[in-house]
Amino acid sequence: MEDCATTDDTRTDRFKHSFKFFKRRKPPPDFSNVIDFHNCAANNQVLQQVSLQENHKVSASVCQSYGLKPVKDWKAFSLHDVPGFIFIQDPFLHGYQRYWIKRCLKDFPQKPNVCNLDAHVTLKDDDCLWDMSQSHLRKPSGGKSLIQQLRWVTFGYHHNWDTKVYEEDHHSPFPADLAGMTELIADSFGYHQYKAEAAIVNFYHLDSTLGGHTDHSEFDLEMPIISYSFGQSAIFLVGGETKEQTPTAMFLHSGDIIMMGGPSRLAYHAVPRILPSADGNIPQCLQSIPELTSFGRAPSKEKTVDVPPDSISEDSECTVLGKRTDLSECCSVLKEDIKGGHEYHSPESNTETDTPSGKRRGNELEIDNPSAKVLCTEQSNFATRNVDLRDTKASEKGDIFDIDLDLRTLCCNENWNAFADYLKCSRINVSVRQVMRHGQGFPEKSPE
Repeated sequence: MEDCATTDDTRTDRFKHSFKFFKRRKPPPDFSNVIDFHNCAANNQVLQQVSLQENHKVSASVCQSYGLKPVKDWKAFSLHDVPGFIFIQDPFLHGYQRYWIKRCLKDFPQKPNVCNLDAHVTLKDDDCLWDMSQSHLRKPSGGKSLIQQLRWVTFGYHHNWDTKVYEEDHHSPFPADLAGMTELIADSFGYHQYKAEAAIVNFYHLDSTLGGHTDHSEFDLEMPIISYSFGQSAIFLVGGETKEQTPTAMFLHSGDIIMMGGPSRLAYHAVPRILPSADGNIPQCLQSIPELTSFGRAPSKEKTVDVPPDSISEDSECTVLGKRTDLSECCSVLKEDIKGGHEYHSPESNTETDTPSGKRRGNELEIDNPSAKVLCTEQSNFATRNVDLRDTKASEKGDIFDIDLDLRTLCCNENWNAFADYLKCSRINVSVRQVMRHGQGFPEKSPE
């Protein structure tokens, strides 16, 4: 990434002028011209709504498996002055952001991924920064916990902050769930060959900023950068390929997604300010409990589903992708999940069991349910490209995962409150990009 250039001539460096305007504290800036995509009219002089149609590759069931609404229900916008830039207004199902927030704070910082704390702390493979910080967060006694000192994490191909290049032998597995969701989003906007190969997770606090820069280290500059926002809101600036162009300012709220493709792929962009909520709480969208059925699939209508643990019996049935399914195999697991948020442990590798979708031997699932087989096949289309860089150890079914298994524990406030407390004064951004040109490998290194 490129640092914001220094110049005394702010008349030509319009980007820096805007950055300083929105960063200043006294007097506070005027936000009246900042675009709020959650409260704006389409087809005005600045932006235009993008129409999306669901297709067979991006079905509603596959979207749901990543916690997303059907593509046809997404609200997406483009900017007249920034060609190729797309803004997607929070397309997540109610409560499903909780899963991705947990992934960012608890899972992604673990080894073998790289983070800013590596220069100061030696972390083992099974060390979890989030768990290591909980006692300090509950009883702060001076100083910051490790998770509060976390500023960035990289995985997939790691960006070298000193040389500004990617190296073929410096990478860690890319999470299958994030890869699948990002490739699904790219496919929805016509980038059918997109491969999620590198990601940077930035952790912002209320006084954090990100200076003006362009992302040009990737070998493929045609595929877009796709970024996710979680937590507190922020001001985001996007300009042109030089700092002479006055940037467009917009609000980024929790759940919003931006895509920088086409000419905007090399546009200057920045985050000059994090905006705390007026009541000091987390955004309203994060206070919603995920709407899960007893088996874990979102109900067709938007309503709260309350399943008392004692009401689940060996004779219970639930709907799995439109099929009535016997719960005799999983009712005990559901009772424990709903009561205390206990995790599900798969059978031993030499044990064969019957499941609602088929037979499982250890971590291998033989799918008999035709509808479930369709979902797994469609989901894996987005989650298994570049298998050598996919993270499969945390998934019960290899590259096939179930977000709802994690969400059942996050429905319990006892398990969610620590994440909510962190987000009261923080923002998380996940920026995903394709590194290599399609069908090509790393370029050969020039001899020294």
